[in-house]
Amino acid sequence: MARNKVLVRSFGIKSFLVGDDIISRLRSITMTDLEQKADLLPTDYSLAIESVPIPTGVSESLTVDQASSLLEPSLRVLRDYTNMKPHQDNGLNQNGIYYNTDYFRLYLAFEQFQKVFQVLFPSQVVELPQWTSEGYVDPGNNTSSSLDRDRDRDRNSNMKAYRIWIEPLLAETNWAAFRRNIVVGERMMQLSKVIGQGVLLMTKELSGSKLHLTFTNNEWEEFITGLCSGRWDQTIQWEHQHPSRIHIPSRSVLVAELRTKLLTRFWFYPDGRIVPSEERRKMLASEVSASS
Repeated sequence: MARNKVLVRSFGIKSFLVGDDIISRLRSITMTDLEQKADLLPTDYSLAIESVPIPTGVSESLTVDQASSLLEPSLRVLRDYTNMKPHQDNGLNQNGIYYNTDYFRLYLAFEQFQKVFQVLFPSQVVELPQWTSEGYVDPGNNTSSSLDRDRDRDRNSNMKAYRIWIEPLLAETNWAAFRRNIVVGERMMQLSKVIGQGVLLMTKELSGSKLHLTFTNNEWEEFITGLCSGRWDQTIQWEHQHPSRIHIPSRSVLVAELRTKLLTRFWFYPDGRIVPSEERRKMLASEVSASS
């Protein structure tokens, strides 16, 4: 009890309780559970989206029509994922739901669109810090305060520039719902970069809607950056845990533990295709042997 009081003072009561629940869900999923979920995916399933070229050598005198033509391919891909209908045959929600993989692919399409837009309209948007497995990285490698700026403010500013291009294409949703889904997709992307894409299989246990409804933007920032840095390691009674037979380096003990189940290479190839179960078992056996 005393330990929890200290943690509540450190993290805040809501952040602690919220983070503890999410961590519990991540820790309780088993390899067997994940295997069963992966087996339900079609053999030809892939996380990959249609890739479009990023314009290079763009003239400063580019007309709006020329820019529109160059932006169209990425906008078309984003439109297709944005207007995707929720799944109705899952038994989880009578209105249907989006799977974690759907949110992830939507965000991939959005990231691709952003990269093209940045090239075509650099003066209209702010280049945001990039998220990696170790946290935020300044895209310009600057030592300025760019990483400490209000990211919500910059995101909102960018969204205003994007809106005139995206909103007219929203056939199955509206602008508010689109923005909400992008937030969910970004959180899925961030979480999968830290602990692995195995989390994308956990729609039932840790859905995108739960990640959205559970955290405010500030709470999510605190949670995901704390996960990277090892801050949440303090919330776990490690002395009662059985060490994993697989050792995966990380500055966070918790992240290292979660990666032994959720690491991307156990579940998806670099091109997004699902890893066959037999190959996964061999890979895990090799990891155990290498860690011995």
